[in-house]
Amino acid sequence: MIPGTLFAEQYRVESLWKNVGSLLKDCQNTVTELEQLLQGIVGKATTSSTQLGGRVGGKINNLKKAVRLDMKDDKFKKIRWRFTNYQISLQVLLTAITLAYTRSTQGPTDPAFGQPFQKANATGLELQSQLASLQLRLAAEDSKSILEAVSIASAVASLISVNKYFIIPEPVSSIFTGRGKLLVDLQGYFDVVGNVSAPICDQKRFIVHGLGGSGKTQFCCKFAQQTRQNFWGVFSIDATSHTSVEYSSSKIAEKVGVKAGEGSTWLRTVKDWLSSLDYPWLLLIDNADDPSICLEDYYPACERGCILVTTRDPMKRVQGTVGPRFYHFEKLEADEASSLLLKAADKPQPWDDSVEQDASCIATTLGFLPLALVQAGTAIRNGLCSLANYVDEYHKSWQRIRLARKNIRYKGSDTTYWSVYSSYELNLRSLETSDTGEALDAVELLRIFSFFYLENINIGFLIAAALNPEVERQLQALDKEEEQKMTLMAKAKTWKEYFKDRLTRIIQFATEDRGPPLLPAILRNSNAEFPFDELRLRQALGTLSRMSLVAHNEAAESYSMHTLVHTWVRERPEMSVVEQALWCEIAANVLTYAILLPPHGSLDKDVDMRKGLLPHIYHVQHCQKAIQSKIAINRRSRRFSWMTTLETQFGRRQAIQFAKFSRVYQECGDWKKAEELQVIVKDYVCGRLGNEHAASISIMLFLSSTYWNQMRTNDAAALQEQAYQACLKSLGPDHPRTLKIMDMLGSSKCYQGRFRESLELHEKAIAGMQRNPLTKEEDLYLAIGNLGGIQSRYWRWEEARENHTQAFNGLKRLFGPIHLHTLQAMEGLSQIYLQCGDQWLEKAHELMVEAHAQRESRLGKEHPYTLLAVDYLARTKSALGHTKEAEELYRQNLPVAERIVGPNHIGTLAGKARLAQVLVKQKKYAEAEELLLLVSEKQRYKSVGRKEDGDSPDRILVLWFLIECYEVQGKVDDALVTIDELERVLSTIGGQGLGKLHPIAQRSAAKRAALHRVQQGAPVQDNTQENLISIS
Repeated sequence: MIPGTLFAEQYRVESLWKNVGSLLKDCQNTVTELEQLLQGIVGKATTSSTQLGGRVGGKINNLKKAVRLDMKDDKFKKIRWRFTNYQISLQVLLTAITLAYTRSTQGPTDPAFGQPFQKANATGLELQSQLASLQLRLAAEDSKSILEAVSIASAVASLISVNKYFIIPEPVSSIFTGRGKLLVDLQGYFDVVGNVSAPICDQKRFIVHGLGGSGKTQFCCKFAQQTRQNFWGVFSIDATSHTSVEYSSSKIAEKVGVKAGEGSTWLRTVKDWLSSLDYPWLLLIDNADDPSICLEDYYPACERGCILVTTRDPMKRVQGTVGPRFYHFEKLEADEASSLLLKAADKPQPWDDSVEQDASCIATTLGFLPLALVQAGTAIRNGLCSLANYVDEYHKSWQRIRLARKNIRYKGSDTTYWSVYSSYELNLRSLETSDTGEALDAVELLRIFSFFYLENINIGFLIAAALNPEVERQLQALDKEEEQKMTLMAKAKTWKEYFKDRLTRIIQFATEDRGPPLLPAILRNSNAEFPFDELRLRQALGTLSRMSLVAHNEAAESYSMHTLVHTWVRERPEMSVVEQALWCEIAANVLTYAILLPPHGSLDKDVDMRKGLLPHIYHVQHCQKAIQSKIAINRRSRRFSWMTTLETQFGRRQAIQFAKFSRVYQECGDWKKAEELQVIVKDYVCGRLGNEHAASISIMLFLSSTYWNQMRTNDAAALQEQAYQACLKSLGPDHPRTLKIMDMLGSSKCYQGRFRESLELHEKAIAGMQRNPLTKEEDLYLAIGNLGGIQSRYWRWEEARENHTQAFNGLKRLFGPIHLHTLQAMEGLSQIYLQCGDQWLEKAHELMVEAHAQRESRLGKEHPYTLLAVDYLARTKSALGHTKEAEELYRQNLPVAERIVGPNHIGTLAGKARLAQVLVKQKKYAEAEELLLLVSEKQRYKSVGRKEDGDSPDRILVLWFLIECYEVQGKVDDALVTIDELERVLSTIGGQGLGKLHPIAQRSAAKRAALHRVQQGAPVQDNTQENLISIS
């Protein structure tokens, strides 16, 4: 037995030495393995190489060695890794032996014994550091001796209690879940696994900031628990208020046995004591939420120690000194949130799919917030609700919360929910009771934000909402000047028309809303004395951000709210239904003023800004409907009969709001919603002002473009015809507005199959525009591009290419290369290139790659125009012979197109026809035939042409592809039957047919003759590689 040791110590030391011997033996075996490996590489000089001469033979040997070395490289790496692990393991064992001897020979390990404690403590910390370093490498280690070394050394290290004091804000929950990687990373930032005995040159600080209830305090407590043995002392200060700071500091002083000096505070006493320690310590500063708190006042004045701060104020993150300096907590990952909820609900594992699905739904509803998830789980565990019905109960609970807060005699169970929101309510009340302008501005913004969508609240549209009322006044003045100039070109009015015009002006003046815009004070730009102040806006947003009521994304210059805060601000009992209606209307007005009516606001930056408004418009209109429903319910209950005064008739202000919102819906591809609003506006405006008024014509054209996007060309053409006749009557045939509508009507006539009328209208419109000095250049270039479209229907490819080129270059010059008008012209030009010969194919592909990239970047992958760009790109690849790529694009694109625009939209039908063409090229005839038969059904084209217009011209393409599919399969009879159908379509298009001289009619006759020859024994001609027909 070793002198001075107990039997247990004797056994541990013997086990440690035995492990040392095993490791040394493994090292020796590895050295032998290395020698054999080296010998295999160096080898022996061969006779043949010697005969070649010393220099040449040496070079050959060196080359062979290099080859063998390269082949053995992986084995060398494994041996090097093994030697490193042996080295660290031996260091661990020797340190553990030293610690065991120190414990047995130098007495108690308590600070009162001075040097013995310090030596054992330092050795214990060194051993823990070495073990941590080795454990990081064990994942790739299978050596039995190394694993045994770690096990026995860990047992010795556990005998040393490095930690003496452990004071944390709250116990760590038994169901703590998630953020494991962040905990591990934080150990690295604080160098917990480093050489703890080395001197610390700088105080290490780290900030954890985020929303109340996001788990900041629990995270820090978990970190303290995991790293407890690495710190001699763990302490915490509650920084909620000055009183709480002093109280928690006094508890630390009482625990460690220090007293405050005369005139000193408890905080100062604790700080001075921590500064004097030579041992490692961790200080948690919890709830440092008050923006006025100066954190530097809480730091001990020394160059040692680790400090971890929790706060809701993101501005305090600059106080961090290690790693990324801070963590921002808002919500858990989806799987972590579900796991936490189920643990809190005490649901036994393993969890089946239905349980996990219910948990996921609850977690999403609660925004993945840890505190809310724990309390939801508690409610489920206590039987207040089940996993399956929790979400329904949660939504119903809002009404119960309102009752509970308003009726002190109400006895309900919704205190569970109230505790989740209490911290948000305290922050909001502190702002409401403050007498500073900044706080009042912050409250108004928060209420408005609660009716927006909770993410991507961009400061850009807030600024636009403040500035646009004045911008609109200036634009109206310019429009009035331009209208006066154009009035000179209008035909003279009869006395009847003159009096009708004066009466319309009187009605317009009487119904005009001349009151100030209903906006929050912070966004008003009323006059020169009190202009809009962007700095004031940013200060109010900063106040909300510091309280974590909103989160600031600095890179995107946008703000967001957690879903629970978002709901609480809007639904809190203190917000009456009347107030909800008021603030919802203000939020809607902010969005309204951020939008300019066309033709203004067409710059790229304006389009991009409006795209970001879509989710906010959706949400504010949803809230408007919900509030109207509440008012209706309250009215029926007769408790609030006076609420009838809240009802307002649809008027000019609401019409403008609907028109502006419809612009966003239209640009973002939600054409059904745009149509819904525009129909209401059209009925209102035309009913008040008549069809011939400029505003009526504008909204008719606006609605017609929405019909056009849906390929409802009948409805679009009807409105355009109505507007055209009104312009002819009131303005005359040469007025710029009449000519523009003439061009638009020509495009609709083209899709109705009335090619001759379309061509005539386009040529007449362009001629008039070119004569008129007041014509806008963009209108002229758009008309020239439209003319190219109808020319392609007549297979006049060279003329079409010249006009499309002119339109593209002109629009590019006016608006730049990525404007939506420019991209539309680029796409049209690329499709004409496909018909102009092989020399143009690469150019067509280049244009479509660029157009598709811009569409996807600016509009998103599922916007209808992006889907159309994918279709054009696939056509181009097919023309180049890249059929695999084309097929892949079509198969990815078509299901999305069916979901977004519908299965019978012309774009969807044309895409399926083109996919069938690709399949024929790949000799997948059966699938192609089935697809073409489906797409060729006549009823699918009802929305495009009227009954009197005959068949849709878009069926021509499909029928031609079907004829080719039959032909290459040798199904001559089926092909001839389809040619009969094609010729019938050609004879009815536009109500009068295309005529026998049209190129497609001539091609059809030639195809019929060729098929008859095949019937008589001639070979089948494979023409599937040709692009025979164009479709826009």
